[in-house]
Amino acid sequence: MSHEYFVPNVFHRHHRALRALLIDDQAWVVAHDLGPLTNRRIDEHLTRKLDRDQWRFEQLENHQGEVEQALLLSESAVCELLKVNFYHPEHRALRQWFTGEVVPALRAEANPQLPRQRRVAWQGKEYSLMEWQGRIWVRMTDVAELFEGRTP
Repeated sequence: MSHEYFVPNVFHRHHRALRALLIDDQAWVVAHDLGPLTNRRIDEHLTRKLDRDQWRFEQLENHQGEVEQALLLSESAVCELLKVNFYHPEHRALRQWFTGEVVPALRAEANPQLPRQRRVAWQGKEYSLMEWQGRIWVRMTDVAELFEGRTP
């Protein structure tokens, strides 16, 4: 990287900000921002519950444009915390938002030429689509299923 700090992307859920970024193609979030989303205090003491490769300290630009040192949690750490250590039924939706929206958005911004997957609901069923080269792509098995119930 050409400078000594990272500039995270900001995502919002329930009017709360979550700063996240990719480092070496891995998703990382600011631990302090995850706290209000989970109603838990997340600080350095939390790292005792995690493997060493699931957390790190980095210099980040904050909301005011100043550089600060922040504890970052990896994608696997976030999922582990939400599923095991901070279990609460609402955290399933938080984890799904994080893995289904935040992480793909980070990767899509970093690699806009790569295909992006998304899910859509149609006629009571969910289908997986791929956006690539300005077009929408659907699996052949899904196309066949769509036309199966159709009457001439």
